[in-house]
Amino acid sequence: MNPKTNSRKYAFSLIAGLFALLCLPQVYTLGPANFKGTADAGFFNNDLEIFEEVIDLVSEKYVYSPDHKKLFSAAIEGMIKSADSMEVTLSKNPGINTLRYKNHSTQYKLSYNRSHDWDELQKVYYFLLDHSRNTATKETLENSAIEGIMKSLDTYSQYMDKGSFDKSMRDTEGKYGGLGMVITMKDKRLFVVKTMGDSPAEKAGILAEDSFVSVNGKSVTGLHIEELANLLRGYPETKVTLTLSRPSENRKITYTLTREIILINTVEYKTLDDEIGYIRISSFSQQTEKQLKAGLEQAKKRGVKGFVLDLRENPGGLLTQSVKVASHFLFKGRMVVYTQGRAEDDYHDYRGLYKDSLHQVPVAVLINQYSASAAEIVAGALRDSGKAVIVGENSYGKGSVQTIFRLSDGSGLRLTTSKYYTPSGIDITEHGIVPEIHIINDDAGEEVPDKAAKGPLQPTLNLKVSNLNKFFEKQGVTLNTEHDATVELAHRILKNTTVASKKRSMEKAHEIAANINY
Repeated sequence: MNPKTNSRKYAFSLIAGLFALLCLPQVYTLGPANFKGTADAGFFNNDLEIFEEVIDLVSEKYVYSPDHKKLFSAAIEGMIKSADSMEVTLSKNPGINTLRYKNHSTQYKLSYNRSHDWDELQKVYYFLLDHSRNTATKETLENSAIEGIMKSLDTYSQYMDKGSFDKSMRDTEGKYGGLGMVITMKDKRLFVVKTMGDSPAEKAGILAEDSFVSVNGKSVTGLHIEELANLLRGYPETKVTLTLSRPSENRKITYTLTREIILINTVEYKTLDDEIGYIRISSFSQQTEKQLKAGLEQAKKRGVKGFVLDLRENPGGLLTQSVKVASHFLFKGRMVVYTQGRAEDDYHDYRGLYKDSLHQVPVAVLINQYSASAAEIVAGALRDSGKAVIVGENSYGKGSVQTIFRLSDGSGLRLTTSKYYTPSGIDITEHGIVPEIHIINDDAGEEVPDKAAKGPLQPTLNLKVSNLNKFFEKQGVTLNTEHDATVELAHRILKNTTVASKKRSMEKAHEIAANINY
């Protein structure tokens, strides 16, 4: 396997891509949205007013105490990069920094005093504005300063202009104007994975494996998934023209489609047999619990006695939805997750909501290295309950909470405001969710993990994908992407079990493992 650092970087890239695959924005928000604007600008004009709001929010709300020297340094360097890079140069010295533009220069020196650094930033701002008007405007300089600050914080904190913010809020609701297709990238080309039922894409006859050539006459060569997804989205009743290449017919086809409101289906339910229900949750939007309830109703009518809850590839979403989903499988009042902010009193816990829950029903939760955020909350809560068994790989380890703030001009800030922990106090950022049954993807070169390199929780059973595949296939089980060896293993662990018991589930897992080894 690659070193853990590379694996986590790759995992984050794929998680970001998964949101684009679902035609969702990269929304990792955990916690209730706060739309209240903050500080008034401290001067009579509007220059740097939004920047000052951002500094106020970061200073007051960010999960760690602010380092103002670092923040203002990042902001200034952001502005300098946005100006004419061929003409603007910066010389850094221990005592003072010198900024030059052609024959003009200015100097600034930052300290850990916010008021002093604010004055120095304004000096640089007006210097760049005065001497590089052809390439720098007030808006570009201010936005670049804000972007500089956000990049200096963490991976998940983000500034969104008004258009991006509005789209993010709309998409987080679980519906958008689009065409209803899942897209992916392979070999640097963009492909259709599948179309959604009764969507414009399905009705037009677009097929899986069709590859994108152009959108509205513009070539998509070199575009990333998110960039393509943004071209496909838009207001309902607007049109978009696509040209796709169909390899099975060796031809290109052009479609003109009308966008519609697409309700994003984040929950898939099916019954594996008369006893076990299978629930796959792909992300946590505002529609998730409603869709889960519909699946649970189907299960109730079928008399289902256990559930496989598949959270693999789930990059997360809304904290409120993760709490509601977990609540269906926990005692009312049992802790689901708690968050801790910068201040000692900035503590919140979230507990099971429903009296009539399924806490007595056996559950196996499937996770992998791309299960993150809200998915980890659900898996962690069910793991700590002592009833559910966790199967798969260590999860991604995103244990931070982002709060969304609306700024006074309609733009927005997604800011990391606290960290979250499982009920037993596990720091998910550091350790992720560790499964009791670790599925080793040896087909992809993964090896048995080194216990000494892991955290306080360890898998109690390691099983290789190759061995599972051979074992089940010899028994006549048809395995595919929708019902792979991990799903079949979880199914067998739960079958003929009537009580939620991690101990009993692990006993059955060891019995299956003994047969495989034999």
